[in-house]
Amino acid sequence: MGPRGELLWEYRHGCWGPELGHAHTGDDQEVCRGLEHGSCRVSDDGRLVWAHVVLGRDEQEGKEFWVVLDARDGRELARLPLDSVASGSHHVSHPDGRHMGLCIGMGQDGILLHWARWDGEKLTDWDLNEGLDRILVDVHSGLAGFLTVEHYGSDLRLHALDGAVLAERAAGSCDDEDPVGWDYGCGFVDADTVIASTVESDEDEDPDRARHWMLDARTLQVRGGISYPAGPVDSYVRPLGDGSWLTYDGRRGTLDRWIEATS
Repeated sequence: MGPRGELLWEYRHGCWGPELGHAHTGDDQEVCRGLEHGSCRVSDDGRLVWAHVVLGRDEQEGKEFWVVLDARDGRELARLPLDSVASGSHHVSHPDGRHMGLCIGMGQDGILLHWARWDGEKLTDWDLNEGLDRILVDVHSGLAGFLTVEHYGSDLRLHALDGAVLAERAAGSCDDEDPVGWDYGCGFVDADTVIASTVESDEDEDPDRARHWMLDARTLQVRGGISYPAGPVDSYVRPLGDGSWLTYDGRRGTLDRWIEATS
């Protein structure tokens, strides 16, 4: 879409839903019922659109692909076939404008994590799918790597762009009380700091046990827990990469933006 909402181009793909015999045709773009979905993301330099799509109406109907499109006109530049049956997915764009990450959730079948690079002529891809258990979380312009969390929250890992593990932090190393796990709300506050939150491993979570923690961005050593002015905050955290992060206050229905207090 253009800045005034005008349609610039479209890239049609097959229907994500499982409904058999449904015709995904016509101007109405009717969509099958269901929660399955792909995702898309514009590269940080604005030149490319990366999309996780399912094909339709040909010999590869139902096959999932990762496609690279020219952001100016929607022209397909490259496509990568995926061995996935997605429940959903999300992209993480690296600030260098060349690398894009794709994380695909497949329900009980696990998680796929792909990275790729488009150099203007060739698409190069690699994956971290050996354990089918890493969720892609965040990147930062001041670091060459990326952050993942284990599917059940047992650990956080800092990776180099080729997937090599640079640092790891188990959730149980934060305190000596009941077992805890990292939740999925974590990421880079800035190039030096990761914020992450722990929750009880029991399904009956106690909001007072939820904690937010500051970690060193390069070693994932725990610097300490966060004490908020009005008491514990049990919200997910949304780090913004500029030294601040967001939480949600359900009682007031507001977003709060925080920075670390200076001593």
